[in-house]
Amino acid sequence: MKRILYLLCIQTLLLGNIYAQQLPEEMKISPDGRRLTLGGNQTTGFYDDTQVKLIELEFDQSNYWDLLDEDTPAKLIYEGEEYDGVGVRFKGATSDFMNNTQKKSFNISIDYSYEDLDIQGYQTTNLNGGFQDPSNLREILFNWIGRHYNPSLKTNFIHLKINGENWGAYSNVQQLNNDYIREWFLNDNGSRFRCTDPNFEPGQGPPPPPPPGPCPGGMGGPGNPSGWGGGPSSLNWLGSDTIVYQDYYDLKGSDRADPWGDLVTAIDKLNNLPTDQLADSLGQYFDMDKTLWYLAHELMLTDEDGYIYKGRMDYYVYYDDATEVLLPLEYDGNSTMEMNLVNWSPFKRSNDACFPLMNRIMAVPEFRQRYLAHCRTLIEEYMDIDLIHAKIDFYADLINDLEADDPVGDQLFSYNQFLDGVEELKDFFVQRRNFLLNHNAINRTPLDISAVSYSTNGVEFQVPESNEEVSVQATISGGDIQAVQLYYGEGLMGAFQKVLMFDDGQHNDGAANDGIYGATIPAFGEGSYVRYYIEAIKADNVGTRSYEPVGAEHDVFLYRVQISTSTQEDIVINEILASNTETVADQDGEFDDWIELYNATNQTIDLSGYYLSDNFTNLNKWDFPEGTTIDGGSYLIIWADEDGSQDGLHANFKLSKDGEELFLSSPDEVILDQVIFGPQETDLAYARSPNGTGDFVIKDPTFNDNNDNAVSVVNIEQSSLTLSIYPNPANTQLHVDLNSLDKDTYRLEVFNTLGQRIHQKDISQKTTLDCSSWPAGSYYIKVKDKVQKIIKQ
Repeated sequence: MKRILYLLCIQTLLLGNIYAQQLPEEMKISPDGRRLTLGGNQTTGFYDDTQVKLIELEFDQSNYWDLLDEDTPAKLIYEGEEYDGVGVRFKGATSDFMNNTQKKSFNISIDYSYEDLDIQGYQTTNLNGGFQDPSNLREILFNWIGRHYNPSLKTNFIHLKINGENWGAYSNVQQLNNDYIREWFLNDNGSRFRCTDPNFEPGQGPPPPPPPGPCPGGMGGPGNPSGWGGGPSSLNWLGSDTIVYQDYYDLKGSDRADPWGDLVTAIDKLNNLPTDQLADSLGQYFDMDKTLWYLAHELMLTDEDGYIYKGRMDYYVYYDDATEVLLPLEYDGNSTMEMNLVNWSPFKRSNDACFPLMNRIMAVPEFRQRYLAHCRTLIEEYMDIDLIHAKIDFYADLINDLEADDPVGDQLFSYNQFLDGVEELKDFFVQRRNFLLNHNAINRTPLDISAVSYSTNGVEFQVPESNEEVSVQATISGGDIQAVQLYYGEGLMGAFQKVLMFDDGQHNDGAANDGIYGATIPAFGEGSYVRYYIEAIKADNVGTRSYEPVGAEHDVFLYRVQISTSTQEDIVINEILASNTETVADQDGEFDDWIELYNATNQTIDLSGYYLSDNFTNLNKWDFPEGTTIDGGSYLIIWADEDGSQDGLHANFKLSKDGEELFLSSPDEVILDQVIFGPQETDLAYARSPNGTGDFVIKDPTFNDNNDNAVSVVNIEQSSLTLSIYPNPANTQLHVDLNSLDKDTYRLEVFNTLGQRIHQKDISQKTTLDCSSWPAGSYYIKVKDKVQKIIKQ
């Protein structure tokens, strides 16, 4: 099929949106297409933490309070919407049976009575009452910071009323379930384990006998008379029998074939690999970087409800199906940032063999120094006093009036205690930051990494083809250098490889000894995402490390290898109708979107295993059923209605009236044809004219018929607007002449080859663009329906 420049240009224009459709919610690609980040996003909707929303619970039962040890049906009202039959029960152990007030915490099951019921996509949430936290801010603040560095829960404040009575401010905390997993990971097929202690949790029946080994744990239990400690669910080795572990880990969900085997294998390697093998081998079983960010988050903010303090409960571990490694997850963040913990060592538990996640990992210099680099980043970015005090004040102002008038909350803490608690929380950060920055392991100046870039065939930031290597350069300064390493990995998540970078003038690094280091990333297949980042190791007595980006590995550099397209002309997307209200109905009488294919040959073509998709990063979204054929010179209709239960061809996606993209691909995912379309008119088609070969026009539909039989045609290319851009190629400036009869103002947009918009402005006739700072390469300038490719030298 003919691949014309116009289509290739438009493909790149929409690539930013295409990326977003496939990525987990918490994963983002930067506007210039060169950074991939996980986390750090502003919460919106149900967990928007910039405002306080009202939740009302209404119980019919007069004795409902006595029933809340189990799920009890109630009506929930949120933003004027009523949700009948939600399930409400008391939540938590300490905040329930140790809390003698009515300011309890609640678990809310939106789908308790109706399986498909949810609030803005969420079927379960938790309302935490702030037990033991007079500021009522810690849970929100802890998770807000955490979401910038590692998978952490969404949280915000709500105003709770029960049967019309004011219950004050509550923390609305996301449930750690598959909804949460899908927001952070590439799929939700992995295994979620909650780490538990049957010796402690009430209502669990008699505890099992102590497990083998020296770490029975327990609060005041055998071997631990003084309190909390590492125990059987602290990732300690309990032997190879998976049955033993099932007393101490609660499997919450998994699509893995052997989830317990996965868990026990990882625990085995953590505990039993020789120390000198951990640096090279443990990453095959644990996501080491996410684990180190998790530990930094817990320790910098002194989390008493997690792995470090309790060791054996109030945290999760997750086996990621996509990367096949284990990592810890935050679960409970209300007992954090307390003044009595302000002098916690950054190496707490590292000398305790019953806490292998600290004890074993911190014995490895590479891991220890990476952990310390992450600690420095967290301290500088989110323990900055001005920033964190402003955030505390913002949250406190949100709930101030509710705290001042909270008859239920007063049973826990008075309004004055709330005000004092806020000030104490602010003081915690002052003292904690000072303590940490004076710690000899943290108080070090790492090397500086700057000017990181990549090039292909000597052209900076040129997107590589599948057979091309990529050179990466970085400038290193600030002291004596032990080593500089380039980490790179294929895909949006997963393991990294590392290679040494050199400053010898022989690795695309400029002149020898000029401070610019270089290394090469090998060629990857077409369409591959490639992540990379830099590590610089200082030549001091410990090998102090620094990273660029500083948030690696949840913040990394990115490029994507180009995707080739087919040159055959056999099957085309011939016509679409993205807003069908009355033109033609499917076999069930439904007016759904439809797609028409045309076979331009005189031979029957078997479409078994071919694909249609509205997502460039998921070309195999919908596959044609086995035995689907299209005769020569004939047409084939596919209904785009997300209803595979109907007879016939019904794709698992719909078309957007506002415009999107559509791809037809071969079984090996080579793009055979693509259509990029803008806003559509109801009951008008978007079709090739002439039939099968021409450009797309808006016209009367010709369902399953030759497009040339249409009655009316509006050619979208016949516009009074013309676009002239010169010089081309350009060095420093581009002159844009927009000749338009209507003299209207239009939006001019500039896109790079990744489809990311790098510049935009409104123009009416003429403008000059300063392109001196643009990296050399190809760009596309779009004004209305006009697209022109330019070259920057």
